[in-house]
Amino acid sequence: MKINRYAGAFLTGGAICFLCHFLTMAYRMAGVPELFAVSVTVFTLAAVGSVTTITGHYQKLTDFGGMGAMITMGGFSSAITDAVHGARKEGMGAGRALWRGVKDGLFILFAGYLAAVGSVVVMYAAGRI
Repeated sequence: MKINRYAGAFLTGGAICFLCHFLTMAYRMAGVPELFAVSVTVFTLAAVGSVTTITGHYQKLTDFGGMGAMITMGGFSSAITDAVHGARKEGMGAGRALWRGVKDGLFILFAGYLAAVGSVVVMYAAGRI
């Protein structure tokens, strides 16, 4: 891999994290309670990720930033939206397209859960826990 791919992922992930923090602080300054501000920020990222996926802009971001673009809820919602949007383009009905998105989302969550459990098992076996 080229070093510029790492730099792109670092810059993209950092920019998204900065945006998350900025949004949370903006919501807090607007008087939104802290826990609710975090939830609204996550919802905002999901909405932005879905809209930018449908308009084709999120793909440009992932082309530049690689996994740096996938670290937040925006990346998760983008993956689900891409599956649903792709299924609709293939001519599937709304129900089947939505089911494809749900299946992809569940796969992502399940794979993440397995990775987390695997990490804990390895850490436990190594005596770190």
